[in-house]
Amino acid sequence: MIKKILSVCLLSIAFASAQIADDPYAYTSGAQEQETPVMNINHTDSDEPVFAISIHPVSMFILSLIDIPSIFLTIEGNLASHVSLITRPYFVWAEFSDSDEDLDIFLFGISEGLRFYLNEGHRGLYLSGHFNYDRVSLEYTYEGNSRDNIDAHANGFGFGFYIGHKFRSGHFTTSFDVGYVYSHYSTSAKAEDDVDRVATVGSGYDINYTFGFTF
Repeated sequence: MIKKILSVCLLSIAFASAQIADDPYAYTSGAQEQETPVMNINHTDSDEPVFAISIHPVSMFILSLIDIPSIFLTIEGNLASHVSLITRPYFVWAEFSDSDEDLDIFLFGISEGLRFYLNEGHRGLYLSGHFNYDRVSLEYTYEGNSRDNIDAHANGFGFGFYIGHKFRSGHFTTSFDVGYVYSHYSTSAKAEDDVDRVATVGSGYDINYTFGFTF
């Protein structure tokens, strides 16, 4: 009888030891439970901003020299490690008055494109392609003879390709690019009862310098 009891005790101890060996982190009475370290392999430390807004100071300064106020912006949103969505809205307005003449001009344009960086981090050398839209309004008023009054509008569509370089330090960013743009314009001008409609095409170089901030 004693041999049977001893055999049962030995088998019980052997079974319990096997269970503990299978799970070395199992909690046992009187021992502190061990925690398995957790690692997040998806987390990476990065200061990469996702949004930037810049102005075009040279373009705005040159137009201001001839008393034409303007706003030129570049808005950049990161899509991938090498790719950004670029939006460039611009506004130009002017009023010229003489003793008997008035000329009002308003230009709204927007350029939408994709920018491809050769390096990660949305900085350094890049290539970009853009689609452009322009809307120009012109109103000429002559007090001496209303028949000479002119009301004209023009819509332009086009595309362009650019190469440039972007520098970023902290939250400050600046860029420079040069491109070639092709545009098609349709114009409608009205003088009294006479309406003229003209379509024209044009192409040329476009140079941009920007500075701004990232967020």
